[in-house]
Amino acid sequence: MGRMRHKSLGIDGRPLKIGVILDATELALWQAEALLRIANDAEFIIYSCTTAAPVRRERRHALYYLLNLFTVRNRLSRRVGLPRALNIVSTRTFAAPCEGAWQSLPSELLDTIASDRPNVLVKFGMGLLKIPPPDQLAVPILSYHHGDPSKFRGRPAGFHELLRGEATVGQVVQILSSALDSGTIVASAETAAIRHSYRETLIEAYRQSPLLLGPAIHNALQNRGRHPPEFGPAYRLPDNLTVLRFVAQRLQAAVARSIYGLTREKRWSIATAEMPIERSLGSIVETLAGAKLEAFARPPNYRFLADPFFRPDGSLLAEAMRTTSARGEIINLTNGIFSRISGRGGHFSYPSVLAENGSTFVVPEVSDWSPTLAFPLIDGRLAEPFELQIPGRPRLLDPTPFLHGGTVYLFGNIAAEGSSVLRLWMASALSDTFAEHPASPIRISPNGARMAGAPLVLDGELIRVGQDLRRNYGDGIAFFRIIELDRKAYAEECAGGFRFSDRRGPHTLNLNSGTQIAFDFYEDAFSLLAGVHRVKERRAARQISD
Repeated sequence: MGRMRHKSLGIDGRPLKIGVILDATELALWQAEALLRIANDAEFIIYSCTTAAPVRRERRHALYYLLNLFTVRNRLSRRVGLPRALNIVSTRTFAAPCEGAWQSLPSELLDTIASDRPNVLVKFGMGLLKIPPPDQLAVPILSYHHGDPSKFRGRPAGFHELLRGEATVGQVVQILSSALDSGTIVASAETAAIRHSYRETLIEAYRQSPLLLGPAIHNALQNRGRHPPEFGPAYRLPDNLTVLRFVAQRLQAAVARSIYGLTREKRWSIATAEMPIERSLGSIVETLAGAKLEAFARPPNYRFLADPFFRPDGSLLAEAMRTTSARGEIINLTNGIFSRISGRGGHFSYPSVLAENGSTFVVPEVSDWSPTLAFPLIDGRLAEPFELQIPGRPRLLDPTPFLHGGTVYLFGNIAAEGSSVLRLWMASALSDTFAEHPASPIRISPNGARMAGAPLVLDGELIRVGQDLRRNYGDGIAFFRIIELDRKAYAEECAGGFRFSDRRGPHTLNLNSGTQIAFDFYEDAFSLLAGVHRVKERRAARQISD
């Protein structure tokens, strides 16, 4: 994603004036949630279109219309009224002239918009729209497109990505132009293409879409935008034969997923490798690629080891899954000796470490049963924790504190938003109250938005490590070079990725200050008890959360 420096959309303390183009006064639930996200900084003018968009139904698309009933129409795409919380200052009604499949804005409406002087228009209604020339409409019209325009223009959202085996579905907000899905992109993200379910693919896309509207408006007003190097083909509705092939693919993926869940399980292991003399990202990747993966032996009564982190003294912390309870515990590994250091509670995983003012704190993932906790590490054990003071008390996936420039930054995913939205908070100390960073969320993507360890300090560079979740959970990591990190700005760029060629992973990678790299990996092992173990783990998580 690009840089997102905004937090408030208002100008000089005054709210923005946002024009919203709707069909009557209804919109999709996800669109309503997008407007609510900017409601504190905006007042709204509703431009209500009373003319239905031209619809031409053909028999060759009949199966797609049937598929639409069970997939495209979902809880987030259902039609709702305008939220009452919006500050709506006026509503304008108009009829849209039609020419073939295209609609246009009538001249009297253009005069009204010029008089209203909105900062931007947001198109949440109508069909294909002819854009007036700049001398008739000087206000940018922002519109969502669920697809990466460099590969997939047109419609339907997500369909052709799944059909062609893509791992993600792009999302953009663009300034509309006269060419289909070819406008200036002012905000972008991507969500997972879920192979076994078209419906879940669309729900995931619509779930994250509201996060883009604020950045899109900000970037449009700042004249910040981009075009892809080239545009992809413009797709249309699929014919019946294509829909049958599509449905067969989804059924095949669903069956394969069920068989995997019943008969295979991930056997996680942790290992270390010697740090190369040159502390660069390239040399670390080369070291991992050539490393002999000699895993630490699992202690008795534990099913796997994962998520290794170094303590300041060089010993290792990791998650260990206990066989009997189906819950993760934090163990310490020193000179080949394991000891459990976590106490009572629910599932523990991802024991991230922060050294601050001579003290060491462990901030594990405890999202199944608690808001984020920090445990002082005293005498080799986790002492009484304190809750991190984060607004809203969110439960975080893989919370990762990082001390930089006198500020504690906290990377993490809010569990309710999932693994594809990485947020960033900051505080003067771990025990102080955190505030969300102005650039947060800093990444929306299944590739790299969930942390895979603490940021790496390599030859003066900061490298953020994220999990690559585009295909299989835990199967690879992505690297991002942090260009800016302070209390006002955050920017990063993709710096490549890595996965093992002879086994799965890694999904956690950490360095110590000396000469070692710690990482994890797994093998897909056959087990007739795989399904039983999964049910047991879910039941354990549900019991502790209740």
